[in-house]
Amino acid sequence: MNTKPFGSGFAILALAISAVACSSGSSADTEDNCVRATDSELDALFTSWNDALETGDASRVAALYRPDAILLPTLSVPVADTPQEITEYFVNLIKADPTARMEESVKYSDCNLAYNVGRWVINANGQDVAARVTWVYRYEDGKWMIANHHSSVNPS
Repeated sequence: MNTKPFGSGFAILALAISAVACSSGSSADTEDNCVRATDSELDALFTSWNDALETGDASRVAALYRPDAILLPTLSVPVADTPQEITEYFVNLIKADPTARMEESVKYSDCNLAYNVGRWVINANGQDVAARVTWVYRYEDGKWMIANHHSSVNPS
């Protein structure tokens, strides 16, 4: 996997996500309570997500998302912002026998917050769909959970 930076647009997006995250941080996020993800851990989070997807069990995939997570999916229009909607999205996606692979990414982690922004390819029904993706993770209760997942098809 290529993890080199790829453009100022993603750098600006990364800074914007960081600014929002810092402004919404809890006063309980003192340095003693901070956990930061390594690039390897962020790669492993994607692998865990993809492995869960490949099991064909939508509830395994949805379990990786926080209860208040927001999913803006690649292959569907509606925003999924409840656990039920996220599960339903994956029930439908799994019917297309999907697999995914990261092509390029930029990773960042701060106090109990991490993101992985990049380009990926989702194969559904035997067709590759090239897309941009943002994963935002929050560390709580000893684990990283997906807080926001946004993917959109690459512009033509």
